[in-house]
Amino acid sequence: MNIDELYSSFFRSEEATVPYKSVTEPLKDLTALLDMCFTVVISARGAKSGKLLSPGEAGYMPDLTVSPEEIEGVLLPKSSYTVPGEITSSAREQILTAQRHIGSRLGISEKAGFRSRFEFVREEFLLDEFESFAMLLALSSEYDRKYEGIFAWMHNNSSDICATKWLAVRLFEAVTGREAPSRAAVLTDSSPLCRFLCSRELKKRDRSAASGRLVLSKRVTAFLLGRNETEMRLRDYCTLRTFDKTAYVPFREDIADRLLVLFMRRAFRPKGCFIAELYGPDGIGRTTLASKVASVAGMSVLRINLDGLMALSREERYSCLDMIYTETVLLNAVPCFVKKKTAQVSYDEDEPALSEDKSELAATAGYISGLFRFIFWLSAEKEPILSETGAEVLSTELPMLTANERFLFWNASMGQSGLDLRSYANRYILTPSSIQRSAVLAGAIAASEKSPVIDSHVTRAVQQHSVNQLGSYATRINAVFTWDDLVVSDEQKRRMKMICDQVRYRSVVSEDWGFRKGSPYGRGLCSLFYGSPGTGKTMAAQVMANELGLDLYRIDISQLSSKYIGETQKNISRLFDKAKNINAMLFFDEADAMFAKRSEVKDSNDRYANADTAFLLQKLEDHEGITVLATNYVNNIDDAFKRRIRFMINFVFPEPAVRLQLWRKILPKEARTDEPLDLEFFADRFELSGSNIKEILTNAAYLAASEGCGIMNRHIIEAVKLNFSKYGKILTNTDFDYLGRQEEM
Repeated sequence: MNIDELYSSFFRSEEATVPYKSVTEPLKDLTALLDMCFTVVISARGAKSGKLLSPGEAGYMPDLTVSPEEIEGVLLPKSSYTVPGEITSSAREQILTAQRHIGSRLGISEKAGFRSRFEFVREEFLLDEFESFAMLLALSSEYDRKYEGIFAWMHNNSSDICATKWLAVRLFEAVTGREAPSRAAVLTDSSPLCRFLCSRELKKRDRSAASGRLVLSKRVTAFLLGRNETEMRLRDYCTLRTFDKTAYVPFREDIADRLLVLFMRRAFRPKGCFIAELYGPDGIGRTTLASKVASVAGMSVLRINLDGLMALSREERYSCLDMIYTETVLLNAVPCFVKKKTAQVSYDEDEPALSEDKSELAATAGYISGLFRFIFWLSAEKEPILSETGAEVLSTELPMLTANERFLFWNASMGQSGLDLRSYANRYILTPSSIQRSAVLAGAIAASEKSPVIDSHVTRAVQQHSVNQLGSYATRINAVFTWDDLVVSDEQKRRMKMICDQVRYRSVVSEDWGFRKGSPYGRGLCSLFYGSPGTGKTMAAQVMANELGLDLYRIDISQLSSKYIGETQKNISRLFDKAKNINAMLFFDEADAMFAKRSEVKDSNDRYANADTAFLLQKLEDHEGITVLATNYVNNIDDAFKRRIRFMINFVFPEPAVRLQLWRKILPKEARTDEPLDLEFFADRFELSGSNIKEILTNAAYLAASEGCGIMNRHIIEAVKLNFSKYGKILTNTDFDYLGRQEEM
């Protein structure tokens, strides 16, 4: 064909004003342009005067042997030979016409609302003309296998079926007559094409940089061909989140508005990085808030597991981050790095201030800030390392929801259930995520029992989220006792019910009536139960936990205390950090061991012990949950703790009438008795606590069972004697009046 027919052989001029409507249409034109370039170059090397090979002949060369003439042409100086088949200006003009044809269709398509994916990638990654040409070469063999033969012929090597960097440079310079502007960047892999779009294949040692293959990553190839799926390697680290307006419950709107203004002003700058750090407990709504802000610009967020990336080597991690950058561009998403683990900090004065974990995190944060223009950083606590990256950083705390906010989420999850949702909002300190999961689980429990959702279902669902959350620091007590099981004075019961009421009506007083504003801290509820052993302190805590639908955890003080300096404070901090995210009543039995009065400092041991006590004092005040302290020695409790205790209930030895109730309630109805038991006598004569009475009746039952009979008064007498002997008091039959005389007979 003639040179003037080159453009018309590949394109129809009347289509220059027709917009593209599908992903494949611009690719067909781009590969047609590539075919023109190949035809011109190949024909220049082997065509006779005035004639070019037809498009169908391009790339066909059965013999790949390099001839002596070709070697001579490569080695001899240009002045000593004539370059055969130079590409003429007429041929280049034909190629420019084809480029204008494609450009025209692209412009019309964008006005019609269609954007070519190839053009999108070129613009988003700021590829210049040469890099765009190299990307087209890399894509061509994936688009059509015919190009494998063309590349093999051009390389004179049957194994080189993909374009190389050398070939890209030679073709571009031959077709355009100009030097490739980003040649050095492509050869050294510093070009965005090589860094973000090409596959990170292993380089062979016996290949030069110029012979490196141009192979697009599977992710980019799939995108250009019409598919948009996250690469398998990244699926362990990345999850795409879009904002669901229909399921959104408005909360923390002031924070969202402030972040939105910053996002619109900072996210689309050409240089610099802005880090919007949102810290708070897991499930508090950080990702939802970020996705809402991004949605205003029509974007999603890509939630990235930073802890998983930190487990990789530095080289692998940085490679993944480059891939993640590509992913955010292709998905039109804002990166949202999630960090759950806390890097270890060294407490040894001889070690550096930053541990190895912290150093790696600092280096990674710096790399991230150099890669992205705007990121969300989600963590449980404020991350000081971010300030060292050189980026602009705005840290915003998302504290636990207020009772009124929790009610909004309960209402959104179970609005038509007919349950007392306000009560759940007051009793359970939950995150939005936990409320939604609890509502779903309560429905599943109800369905399994073929009944509507009732209060017990919700309680069981909430408790599922807190089982074993405190680890070795605490033991969960099965709180099964109710008010009917607890036998104490009316005044003690009244005060205990006041504690429960303060939980139930927390939102009314604290939020609706404004008392919360004057209490920036110390919003928790701490009570002290004190009195002699066995007077019902532990049972009272169980009754309250059962009444409020909370788990009861007995704190293991031995697990908190440590002989190593600083370890006790770390254990205390971990305990309260875990307790923030569960619905539990913390029960410190024998509290005087940890809450004892601070002593005069005489040596280093006293100083560190006092420091531990002061630290526990701070954590107790910051804790927003319910804490119950129990002690037999109230005078040993530090006065500073008493100031933070809202209720102090004295559990004294019960009066005779109360003791009689205990005797009757503790003796099971199923117990076998072979004679009337004079429980009134035992209640009136012996001053015993509830636990003592339970022990006596249990021992009496075993005595009777061993004799093969039912419980009789003499068995109780013997059990009472046994109980008093533990405390060094010996009883005789005369101490049991007429029952003792019967025993002697």
